[in-house]
Amino acid sequence: MPPVVEQPFTWRPAPWGVALACSAIGHVPHGWTTRQLQLRGSAGLERSGWSAIAGDIGVEPDELVRARQVHGARIFDTVTTSDVIPEADILFSAREDRGVAVQVADCVPLLIAEDAGAVVAASHAGWRGTAVNVAGVSVSQLVARHPFRANGLRAAVGPSIGPCCYEVGTELRDSFRSAGWSAADLDAWFLERDGRLYLDLWRTNADQLERAGVPPDRIHVSRLCTACHPEWFDSYRRDGPGTGRLAGYISPRRGLS
Repeated sequence: MPPVVEQPFTWRPAPWGVALACSAIGHVPHGWTTRQLQLRGSAGLERSGWSAIAGDIGVEPDELVRARQVHGARIFDTVTTSDVIPEADILFSAREDRGVAVQVADCVPLLIAEDAGAVVAASHAGWRGTAVNVAGVSVSQLVARHPFRANGLRAAVGPSIGPCCYEVGTELRDSFRSAGWSAADLDAWFLERDGRLYLDLWRTNADQLERAGVPPDRIHVSRLCTACHPEWFDSYRRDGPGTGRLAGYISPRRGLS
């Protein structure tokens, strides 16, 4: 059985077994995968895995847009047509025939949708991306490019390493300080236990979303730690460089055009 989740998160059937979903953004096709779906290995295996994800949200495999993730806050909007895989960590789509996806193995897979479901985003936030405010940039740029306000967005944080397991060094806290975050922010986001330092990516990204204008009751965190559930989630911190990848994926609501 998959790990217990709390509302608004639920497990639903998917072509490979189950996918995690968030009913708060359930009006748009979306999900997060588990280790039941392999996304690393031979070219054929990877192609099959991503095709299954595309099918799960009803888009053609070639219309599931992914990026070469670079641990920053660069945006790629799928209104752009390109045969070159973009370098980006934030992907937007306003086309119901075109989904977007990010892959992670401890980093935060963030999914965002506006109320009508006409515009969606998938963002990848590891510690470097979180330090440069990927969540806040995702919101501010969605609002800048489309005629709605941040309080009309809903956001969900999928499975990612939790503050229970993400032990870090003081250099990470220094990196956040250098990025301009306040001492109060650092005290809230970096936790000390038994002489060790831990980073809470869940709270950090939720706080950044709220500061960007998303109401707190529209921000949802799955609280599923990838490192704590080896039978269900891949974790770079737990398993090292050879680990697999999970995906967070989303596409706009059907029937809007």
